[in-house]
Amino acid sequence: MTTHSRSIAVRQGQDPMTAATSKAQVSETELGLLNFYRASELHGGLVLAQIARRVRDGELALKLLRHSAEEIEHARLWTEAIVAVGGRVEPVRRTYQTMYAEALGCQIGLLDVLALTQIFERRVYRHFLEHLHRPGTHPVIAATLRRMIEEEKGHLSWVKAWLEDQAVRRGAVVRERMMRYAAVDRRIYDAVIVQLGWRSVA
Repeated sequence: MTTHSRSIAVRQGQDPMTAATSKAQVSETELGLLNFYRASELHGGLVLAQIARRVRDGELALKLLRHSAEEIEHARLWTEAIVAVGGRVEPVRRTYQTMYAEALGCQIGLLDVLALTQIFERRVYRHFLEHLHRPGTHPVIAATLRRMIEEEKGHLSWVKAWLEDQAVRRGAVVRERMMRYAAVDRRIYDAVIVQLGWRSVA
């Protein structure tokens, strides 16, 4: 158990040495949801790292790498939360990003990736707020959601600024991408919440 999950366990009155091995304190449906969060955060971080590897703009590379590192850190935090509530970490092959790829194809450029990132981060921000305010959300999960929500603000801010700068020169292209990808995201999200039983999570 790491420092983050140990501190959560202590705050909740749990023995930090046994919290990770106790019976799961949330439903299997919610554990499936948490594993999906974990896998999608990790996948998103790896995608941004690959983009950072190819860009020549040093300032943009720094922002991409910082964002990538934070997404991977979020995957780690979700792993800790799953362990702290007595759940099992399960591999998830079909992430939010793989669904984007299925809908749009893999041959997309920097503008596409960051437009999708902005659409996705908005979705995550709203979804995490809804999850946080659901009655009965486990305190460990709530603490993790609060941290995620705060850090998503920085992601939304820098990507929005980059897209606005691109819109000065390619306004019609940026608007078209954002509208198209928002429509794709709505379809994917509607499918995901059914697939993961989101409406039944208590």
